[in-house]
Amino acid sequence: MLTYTFPSTISAREIQRGYKKVFARVKKTKRPVVVMTNNAPQAAIISLEMLDKYNELQQEQAAFTMIDAIRKKNRDKNPDEVYKEITEITEQVRQELYDKAQSND
Repeated sequence: MLTYTFPSTISAREIQRGYKKVFARVKKTKRPVVVMTNNAPQAAIISLEMLDKYNELQQEQAAFTMIDAIRKKNRDKNPDEVYKEITEITEQVRQELYDKAQSND
């Protein structure tokens, strides 16, 4: 089961006074801290692990978006014909790479 906890908040002034403690807390707890100015959220401080996970999720989302676009574009195609064409192109590229490697020897 997915549980969600709200991130803690801190004022921009508190960041100015004790940023090292805030960074240490984020690093230790691995939970984001939202920076507030005039009771409005302005930014978030997150751990490097969380940033890496966010970037991975963005890359996955981009890949799925691309796959969806390809599926939409090719929804009227015969899967067997597509497979045959992909196989032919793959073999062609492999042969080109092989020929290039042979000419470099």
